[in-house]
Amino acid sequence: MSRAPSKRVPALDPLRSMVACLELSTDTLEVVSGAPTDPRALVLVRDEGRVLALVELEGAHGTDGPDGSDGSDGTDSADSVAERARQAARGRSAERAWHRGAGAGTDASVVICTVGRNPLLTAAVEAALAQDHERLEVVVVDNAPGRGRTRQMLAGIDDPRLRVVPEPVAGLSRARNTGVAAACGEVIAFTDDDAVTDPRWLSETLDVLAADPGRNVGAVTGNPLPARLRHPTQRYFEARGGFPRTEVPVLWTLGPVPASVARLGAPGDGGPLYPLATARVGAGVSMAFRREVLDLIGPFDERLGAGTRTAGGEDLDAFARVLRSGHAIVQTPDAVVWHTHRPTLGGLRTQVKGNGTGMAALLTKAVLSDPRALVDLAGRSRAVARRLSPGSQRVAGRDPDVPGSLTRTEVLGFVSGPALFLVEGARARRARGRNR
Repeated sequence: MSRAPSKRVPALDPLRSMVACLELSTDTLEVVSGAPTDPRALVLVRDEGRVLALVELEGAHGTDGPDGSDGSDGTDSADSVAERARQAARGRSAERAWHRGAGAGTDASVVICTVGRNPLLTAAVEAALAQDHERLEVVVVDNAPGRGRTRQMLAGIDDPRLRVVPEPVAGLSRARNTGVAAACGEVIAFTDDDAVTDPRWLSETLDVLAADPGRNVGAVTGNPLPARLRHPTQRYFEARGGFPRTEVPVLWTLGPVPASVARLGAPGDGGPLYPLATARVGAGVSMAFRREVLDLIGPFDERLGAGTRTAGGEDLDAFARVLRSGHAIVQTPDAVVWHTHRPTLGGLRTQVKGNGTGMAALLTKAVLSDPRALVDLAGRSRAVARRLSPGSQRVAGRDPDVPGSLTRTEVLGFVSGPALFLVEGARARRARGRNR
């Protein structure tokens, strides 16, 4: 008889990092997770809330002890980390092409989709409600309402700005669409149930949109950073690229834009598959759209995303459609969200496989929508092959102990993605037929 798998606590990473924020205007180091005595540190350096740099430090504790401890309370180590991060950010500018508070008059909705399994859901909702933007509602879409877990987890939150909306049909895209339909805001922002938004996350997003009176910018993405780097798999995720993050505003377009828009950010480098794939533009954990742009491009594709066989790609598909509609997307470093990466290797493998299936499904959709995209893809194959070659950061990661099995898992997901997209398409057609 086989035994039930044990739920072991993941091992602490010998290369773990303290995650912290250094605010230069007050000379304050705020620890997000970990301790100054950790072997490494990841420090977000800001000046009056605006991002200057994201600094990675080796030997962050600055001690000679083999365990990274000098027997003190860590104060000296914290001072050392702060000083090294301050030096690394010297000469950087936090100047922006928009004014703080410009979006204060915007009615906004924050949508969080969940199946009620993640213990971080309550913290995610509380952080969304704690935003410094006043004209705000939070819509939680319960994608497993029959289980009752979501309402149970949120029962202790008494806030009239919070609504829980049921969506019994499984799928993240379906849940996102339900959230959009329920939302009242003129801007609809999304984050995840395993992420904690910085208090100014929404304000910084809305300020960008308010700086564009011509409404040429259709969406804004943010800066997803790791909330914890305590376990090896959390470091592996970052070492393989992590979420797209930035230290400066980045502008994404498919063509010329007015000067008033061009000033909002530096032109983005989308990689070898851009704009067929938009993985560098942003991520669903931190994205916001003008409502009229969502109305223009249509709903999230329910053949894509978590909860379907394709397991991902719905956010990237939405970005691509925003760009094809003639709108720009701005990624702002100041809209910070702290994401808790998966602490187990099994969880990371599931995520990595979903990255592969979702990307391939996205490209399959592009080819089916316009067969000329196949010729375009063929012309980019050499650049893609270089990115996936042995020794590339995507394959090997920045650290030598990143398991090669993660790349194999992602490639296997990619290979299966086209067929899974076709299966999801057939399922969607059957569902539409039953509803007629």
